[in-house]
Amino acid sequence: MMNSGFSVKEELKGDVDALQEPDAFAYFVDPSELSVLVPGWPEEMRLLLCMDAAGLCEFVVFHNDEEHAVFDRVADILDRPVGSFAVSPEVEGHPCRRLLFSEENALLKAIQDSKTLEETAADYLINYNFAREEGLDFDELMRQRPELDQFQRVSTNKIFPIGNRKRRKLRSGPPEGYMPSAEVQPGECFYVRLEMWLAGGRMRIASNPEQPLPMVPTLVRDIAFRDDFASVYIPRDTLAAEWRPKDDMVIDIPAELFPAGFSDSCARREVKVAVMPRGIFVEFGAPIEVPPAPEPELLDPAALAPQPPAPRKSLWKSLHVPLIAVAGLGVTGLFSTIIAQTTGNDAAPDPAPKSAIFKTVAQMEP
Repeated sequence: MMNSGFSVKEELKGDVDALQEPDAFAYFVDPSELSVLVPGWPEEMRLLLCMDAAGLCEFVVFHNDEEHAVFDRVADILDRPVGSFAVSPEVEGHPCRRLLFSEENALLKAIQDSKTLEETAADYLINYNFAREEGLDFDELMRQRPELDQFQRVSTNKIFPIGNRKRRKLRSGPPEGYMPSAEVQPGECFYVRLEMWLAGGRMRIASNPEQPLPMVPTLVRDIAFRDDFASVYIPRDTLAAEWRPKDDMVIDIPAELFPAGFSDSCARREVKVAVMPRGIFVEFGAPIEVPPAPEPELLDPAALAPQPPAPRKSLWKSLHVPLIAVAGLGVTGLFSTIIAQTTGNDAAPDPAPKSAIFKTVAQMEP
């Protein structure tokens, strides 16, 4: 076999080094996030961020209907032709710059900290609607009147450097983050599924927030995140050397050690925990949908209103029934006595028997 002395690996390495990362890019903010990041943001408006290696860092507002012309405007701001600057998120036909989680988080924080974006967007919308009502080409109007830039651009401090990220060189062997099996440290590895939630200013890793804690949480501050913040490293000595999956695990990490906004979006989520000889690795999983608590039953306002007091009965109404009963008994007793006396008089015998002689004499008297 002929050996040309040319390595395919070296060719690939040369191609990678030849590729130059664009020294400017435009970041288009997700419209669904604007209303959260900037209270009062007009629904018809959009926002992008222009940055370059020279230190330019400006927010640019535009209308939803201007998507077709916004790249020309970005080219003017960055002083580069369309296609020579990167775009994020990816847009077909344009170079793409994939942001690290930390970079995107820094951009969103810069938007949230801005004090004039909402006012700038409102002013821009007023001028845009005026030009449309008057039949004017707003984009051409802005090119002719540079002073209108105040309605679309807001300068801000440099967020992170552009154009100096080092290219990773190709190397033999497994990719970064992996190791050959011969280099794996001996020892047992354990894998468990737990949950993570916010508890009193700390991100808690345990089995279930709905059950009492089986032990006092272990507070950990010495942690490290992967570059995309998809997992977190915890020192192995956080758990006992003889720890096994049947044992309990309750770990607390201060929420301020996590990226800004992470705890706000982490009400409750699944995590995969790998306990290995060289450390504890927690991989963040999908959020857990927690059903809303049932609303308390509202009482009828009429039932809560004070009830009128029951009318008081008069003394006569309270006594007339017993009086009638007593009077009735009295009348009944009186009639019973009269009847008894009358009956007794009619049935009484003659007081003393008279002799027949007297009766006869009385009848013969003239």
